Amino acid sequence: MSDSSQLSNFNPTATGGSSEPIDPWLRYGLQVPTGLFCVSKTVHREASLLFYSQNRFDFGGRDPEKLASFLKQIGPRNANSIQHIVIDFPEFLYLDPGDVTIEEESLSILGSIVSSCTGLITLRTSLYSTSSMELRLDNLDHYNLATKALHLVDTHFRAMPSLSEIILEVYEDGPSDCLRKRMESYGWILSKNTAEEEEFWDSRFSDLDFDDYGYGYGYDYDDDDDYDIDNDSDFWRRAAD
Repeated sequence: MSDSSQLSNFNPTATGGSSEPIDPWLRYGLQVPTGLFCVSKTVHREASLLFYSQNRFDFGGRDPEKLASFLKQIGPRNANSIQHIVIDFPEFLYLDPGDVTIEEESLSILGSIVSSCTGLITLRTSLYSTSSMELRLDNLDHYNLATKALHLVDTHFRAMPSLSEIILEVYEDGPSDCLRKRMESYGWILSKNTAEEEEFWDSRFSDLDFDDYGYGYGYDYDDDDDYDIDNDSDFWRRAAD
C-alpha cells in the first residue's frame, strides 16, 4: 500500500479526540493508533500534523514542569500544530484591594502555551477549576476585585495571538448571574454542563486517581513522582519530530 493510500485511511478522530480530550500523562486507556507514525517519513509528518491539529489535549491538573517537558518532547512543529487544549482556569494568589495577582504556576503554564502552541485556536478551562474560580470571586466583599481578576486573566489569554475561542466549562447553575455576565463580556463562551456531562468530568478525574483536584487546594503532585514520562513515552517519541 502506498504512503498516500495509507494516509488517506488515517482518521485522526479515531483516537477519541472528537469526543474526549487526550491526556498525555494517562498510563492506561490511551487508545491511539501509532502504526502510521512509523511507516515512512512522509506519512509520519502528515499523520503527526493531523493528530496534533485535530485532537483536543487535556493539560488540566498538571504542574508547569510536566507541561513544559511534554511540549519539548513532541517538538516545536507538533506543539505549533496543537489547536485545542484544556487547562485549569488560572488560580489567583491574591485578591486584595490593590493586589490582584495570579499564582506563579498558572503564569508558567500560560507562558509555556504562549511560547510553544503558536497555532492554538481554542482554549478551554476545566469544569472544576472554573467552578472553584466562580465560588471564590463570588465570595469577595468587593465586586470590583472580581472584575479586575477577570480582566487580568483575559489579558493573559489574549497574549496568545492565534487564539480565537475561549470556552469555560461551567455548571448549569452558577453562584452569580452578574459574575457570569461579566465573564461573557470578555467574549468568553460559557459551556453549561448538564448532569450527564458533569458525570463525564467526574469520571475523567476519578480515572486519574487524584487524591484531590489539583486547583491549588491540597493536590499532592508527589503522587506522580513514580511515573517518568521520559521513560514511558514510546508513543510521544514516535509522534515527535
